[in-house]
Amino acid sequence: MHQTTEIEELLTRKKQLLHTISELDDFRQGSLSPRYRKCGKPYCHCAKPGSKGHGPLWMVTRAVEGKTVSKAIPKDCVETAFAQIDTYHKFQKLVREYTEVNIKICDAKLEARKQASREAEKKG
Repeated sequence: MHQTTEIEELLTRKKQLLHTISELDDFRQGSLSPRYRKCGKPYCHCAKPGSKGHGPLWMVTRAVEGKTVSKAIPKDCVETAFAQIDTYHKFQKLVREYTEVNIKICDAKLEARKQASREAEKKG
């Protein structure tokens, strides 16, 4: 009976995790960083030694099929993008936990099956 209770608890946790995942706000994968550039004009402020250059231009960068892909993020959307990236990290954590719960369910069912087989041998 203990095995059945454990499986039921794991199945409940699995449903809770799926619900939590479904309730997450929009998210995006990647890292957000400021970029500065120099325009190349010799009399521009960016040409002076120690100048960072023009910017910042915020870019979100991620890997897609082995290639680095970057996308410019407007200044007024930077905080939103940081929040979306943070939500993605929460999503990743929940997916890892969901995977672990599923593995535990599989292991518990396997163990319950072995236990039932042992009990059947004893009876018969």
